[in-house]
Amino acid sequence: MSVRSGRAIRFGGGGDTGDNAPVLKPRGAPGNQPRGRILVVDDEPDLVTILTKSFSDAGYTVDAASHGGDALIAVLQYQPEVVVLDVMMEGLDGVQVLQRIRSLDPAIRVIMITGSSDATLKPTTMSMGAFAYVSKPVSLQHLHEAVSAAFARSNPFGSPGA
Repeated sequence: MSVRSGRAIRFGGGGDTGDNAPVLKPRGAPGNQPRGRILVVDDEPDLVTILTKSFSDAGYTVDAASHGGDALIAVLQYQPEVVVLDVMMEGLDGVQVLQRIRSLDPAIRVIMITGSSDATLKPTTMSMGAFAYVSKPVSLQHLHEAVSAAFARSNPFGSPGA
């Protein structure tokens, strides 16, 4: 595990010469092939650490960001298939980040997580194209099921570059 710019935690880096993050072999994936790439975005460092480790242990390549600006950079740099995105963050909040992710790459499946009791957030984010909405405190089992469903869903926009 390494810290990039004091904000992002990287697990399972690509291993190229420009990537100083260690490559962790994912457990549970046949032939140690990653199951897919996930970006975890939350301003709670403990939750980011728990989710990154949990998904990494499940065989995914996981990148993390602690705020909206870093999330958008990470989307462009790492091109995740799934983003787990906190709604309530300082600066760019999760709703704004969701909107920008959808305009950057509508094929990315975004799973919103929040501790907010605002009843309008779920229908708002789902109508904006969020794949799923998970309330905090987060059940790891429920979140893993949502991530698995997001990876299982066929891409309605075709393959990249198609």
